[in-house]
Amino acid sequence: MIDHEENIKSIELRGDSLKNIKKQILIGPKDGFNGYMRMFTIGENGYTPYHTHDWYHVNYVTEGKGILRLGETENKLEKGSIAYVSPGMKHQFINTGKGDLKLLCLVPEKGDSY
Repeated sequence: MIDHEENIKSIELRGDSLKNIKKQILIGPKDGFNGYMRMFTIGENGYTPYHTHDWYHVNYVTEGKGILRLGETENKLEKGSIAYVSPGMKHQFINTGKGDLKLLCLVPEKGDSY
């Protein structure tokens, strides 16, 4: 399977605990992968919910600047940053820069759906 990010539909996520978030599922079980590779675009002043779940995240920042809040610790992110969020760790991504914060996020199959 070969494709390009620009060809993949972007879904705007909505909710009271998040702001300015778009998600693309780049690769998933339909492509033969036993998990999901997702691209999140967090717009200016945007953030994900401060939440926890029982699966991991593997992240790679492709663009922008922000913070990954792990528990009560705020960790700076920038292009090229990598992060592992372990199962059960409360976490949140926050865009602190000008422009978009974009990050790849890999999760196991139970971590998302089409």
